[in-house]
Amino acid sequence: MPIADDPSISNDDNFQRALNLLEFDQIRLQLVAATRTAAGAEAAAELTPSADPRDIAVRQQETAEARRLLDTTGALELGPTEDLRPPIQRALLDGVLRGEELRNIGSLAAAARWNRSSLARREDLPLLASIAQNLPELQDLESAVNRAISSAGELLDDASPELARLRRESRSAYSSLNEVMQRFLRRYQRSGVAQENIVTERNGRMVLLIKNDFKGQAPGIVHDVSDSGATVFVEPMPAIELGNRWRETRLAEQREEERVLRHLSSLVGQYADEILLMLSLLGRLDLAAAKARFATTGRAVAPTFLSDAEPRRLELVGARHPLLPGDVVPTTITIGSGNPVLLITGPNAGGKTVALKTVGLLAMMAHAGLQVPADDATLPLLDGIYADIGDQQSIFESLSTFSSHIRTIQRIMEAATPRSLVLIDELGSATDPEEGSALAIALLSHLRDLGAMVVATTHHRNVARLAQEEEGMVNASVDLNPRTLEPTYRLTHGIPGRSYALTIASRLGLPDEVIAGAQSHLEPSHVQTDRLLQELQEERLTISELKSQAEQALNGAREREQEIAQQLEAVEDTKAELVEEARRELAEQIVDVANQIRRAERSLERTAVNTNGPTTREADLRAERERLAETQREVVSPDWAPIPLERPPWYHDLRAGDRVYVRGVSRPVEVVTAPNEQQEIEVIIGSMRARLPVYQLDRPADRIHPVAEQAGVVYRRPENKRTLSPEVNLHGYRVDEALSIIDTLLDDAALEGMSSLKIVHGKGTGALRRAIREHLTGHPLVAATEPGEGGMAAAVTVVRLR
Repeated sequence: MPIADDPSISNDDNFQRALNLLEFDQIRLQLVAATRTAAGAEAAAELTPSADPRDIAVRQQETAEARRLLDTTGALELGPTEDLRPPIQRALLDGVLRGEELRNIGSLAAAARWNRSSLARREDLPLLASIAQNLPELQDLESAVNRAISSAGELLDDASPELARLRRESRSAYSSLNEVMQRFLRRYQRSGVAQENIVTERNGRMVLLIKNDFKGQAPGIVHDVSDSGATVFVEPMPAIELGNRWRETRLAEQREEERVLRHLSSLVGQYADEILLMLSLLGRLDLAAAKARFATTGRAVAPTFLSDAEPRRLELVGARHPLLPGDVVPTTITIGSGNPVLLITGPNAGGKTVALKTVGLLAMMAHAGLQVPADDATLPLLDGIYADIGDQQSIFESLSTFSSHIRTIQRIMEAATPRSLVLIDELGSATDPEEGSALAIALLSHLRDLGAMVVATTHHRNVARLAQEEEGMVNASVDLNPRTLEPTYRLTHGIPGRSYALTIASRLGLPDEVIAGAQSHLEPSHVQTDRLLQELQEERLTISELKSQAEQALNGAREREQEIAQQLEAVEDTKAELVEEARRELAEQIVDVANQIRRAERSLERTAVNTNGPTTREADLRAERERLAETQREVVSPDWAPIPLERPPWYHDLRAGDRVYVRGVSRPVEVVTAPNEQQEIEVIIGSMRARLPVYQLDRPADRIHPVAEQAGVVYRRPENKRTLSPEVNLHGYRVDEALSIIDTLLDDAALEGMSSLKIVHGKGTGALRRAIREHLTGHPLVAATEPGEGGMAAAVTVVRLR
């Protein structure tokens, strides 16, 4: 498959064959399902890998920025889901659009304006912001549609002054006509002439249902007769003139409605190019968001592409095939710069083909601008990915399995370059084993000499021996568990794999004498090699189990250490609280006793003045004062000093603007003042201020690295810089989930000092909108709520914060 940015390449047979064999079309289908618009779905369905480094870089940046946007509770407003290109083309041909179509185009213009404004404030999303800035501004078209069309797609009375007048006249005429019809209906009911107690319409005229036998008692015009003939639909004579007036006003109203719709449709035709550009750019944003959602679901990472100056290598760490269901066993696949040929051997159903397809599909995804499901991915820039996988025999073309493989390999050899990736499954199969092995050896040697990267699978031991001995080639194996014979799906580099053919045959019930006969025909070297590989695999399995046990023990020890550290910290905090509480109580008692002594002294002074001399009570009071002074000296002596407590270094570095966690509070708070002499700080919790002792602090917020935390480094919030997106998109959330997100967002916004938030909940049935607005009403952090602007009134709620 030649990878290129030229769409015409998509008709190349090699291109289509590789896409089909590696099932890239299934990735496209998943992307299509993740899009929200017709233009985005079309772009996803046409997504193709590229070989242009700049194109790949732009696509990858779009995906990364869209993922960052979604991860920070940001949103994209993509407009209606319907395909608007047919009505736009009809407007270009002077056609008249329906109210729903005009409403959708107005919503599209509103979405473009919203994205342009929203993304312009995101300095961390330069590429998405530049795309949004290219969205055309169609404020006059949006305003014209909003003035004339309701959210349900109906023409409003204020669409034009003439329409407002005609509708008033129509309602007045209808009211007069209905009054007359109701009067006659009551009269005919009393006389038994009316068939049913309703007023209905036939051929644009208001009529009553009259029994056919009594139609002579109901003079008027007969507009219709029921199928049974028992009922006639009569317009009473006194109602004819009023009916004419009502019909005339309705026809005039319809003509004015068509004139308004035609005028708005002509505006759409005038702006057709701008609207089509808007659709294309919003589709591009939709595709970027779909790629981000796909990456998040697959726990994918952005791949690293090597420059031409770096040694060519491919490394996929913890890679997972994105189309496998359930819990996929991750594997690591490496193709080094000095060994461009990777040969995978092992038993059937062991995962050889899955590993080969994983390499090819993840390489395609990376070149298409998608993030890849792996822990880490490093790739070179490829000019082509070529694959020969599976049985491609054709009865129609008289091609056997072997002939089909040879023809495909011939095409690959003609197209491959030193910058290509070649994938060949079951190399040398479907023919004589000896000749197949020889052909496989020659083909791998040719591709190695060419310099292309190669991943191949085979069952031929001679080919594996070549890869073990030749430079530029390396063996890898997928194995079964030697004890249970269950596949491990893990790739081991450096050693060939075993086939397990005789072992599996014996376990499946083949007679022992047949198995023994087969073993007797094996070459001694083959038996010895197989025994060595088995011993090696068992040793590796034992080492792996011991390593797993050691890791579990180490993790358990670390968890226990952490629990003990937390317990010790809790003990230290309790000790600090008890010591400080005891000191505080003792100090309060001393102050209380001192106040009592001062009051007694003043009383004694007054007594001494009256008695002109000291008293025995004054002497007693002097003795009490001496004992109190002695107690004060003891309290401040070393014997009464509290147990020294070691505070973390960051306690002493706190200053205004820092963010810290308080014990028992799940969200960080902001420090207003540094600790005072009493070791107390003032913080903002929500919209309130509180003074707390420092020992109630848990840890500083927003740590960058554990080493920094150990060193006592406190995160400083940049001044006048928001770290929270002012918009949140709650499309698709249940009410309870949405309200929980809103509560968290309001707390964060209050801490950030933001003045407003924009909540995008969509229109839908209106249940989510009503629940959100009711929840916000009376909220202590909310000053007021407002609907969104223009066409976004029902889809957006603006929150003004206190």
